[in-house]
Amino acid sequence: MNTLAARFYSDTHYPIPHADFLRLQHAHSVGVLFLDMLDQMNCCGQRPDSFQQGALASVVAVLTDQLGQVVNTCESHINHNLEATAA
Repeated sequence: MNTLAARFYSDTHYPIPHADFLRLQHAHSVGVLFLDMLDQMNCCGQRPDSFQQGALASVVAVLTDQLGQVVNTCESHINHNLEATAA
């Protein structure tokens, strides 16, 4: 995402809102925990039961929601800048 932004919008910069910074920080922490859980299960040769599958699905939902909020903010800033440039 950073590479695409640098390539297509290299002159576009805006401060990231504090809420989005917290969302990214939270998503990163949850993602690291999620990968650690998967690694632990893989090392032990475990297959997740239905409860664990539900828990893993909820972690993916949290990550998707948090990152989606950040993407929405980024897109709105980029679209606003493009509209201002076109006008």
